[in-house]
Amino acid sequence: MGTDPSYLKTGGTTEMTNSYIRFLHLADTLINPNEKPLDSLSKDILEHISKHIVLNKGKIVIGDILVLSQLGSQATLHKRLHALVDDGYLKLKSTNDGRVKQIELTKKANKYFAGLSQALEKAVKA
Repeated sequence: MGTDPSYLKTGGTTEMTNSYIRFLHLADTLINPNEKPLDSLSKDILEHISKHIVLNKGKIVIGDILVLSQLGSQATLHKRLHALVDDGYLKLKSTNDGRVKQIELTKKANKYFAGLSQALEKAVKA
């Protein structure tokens, strides 16, 4: 199959579906074979943090994530947050209140989202 999903280049009513499939295919090519891929919950948490940072001018704390019961229990979310920190996607920064940790995206996370953006642009143009 390679990196060019030409088998999906058809016109008509399935064009948007094919654009999405092309995007998924291109996004899969961004995975570094030397690293473990992000699972769906970790992706959801990372996307939520990124959206929150963009929409709220960079302020998000661990407590903002732990209340997302639709994603999982507090223990599960806490474990995934720390896994994202360990994997280099997030860093935690102390605040004036020592009990509160602010979440920041790392260069690795920004590179991940930049790659997804490029994949989306390529998929739409194809």
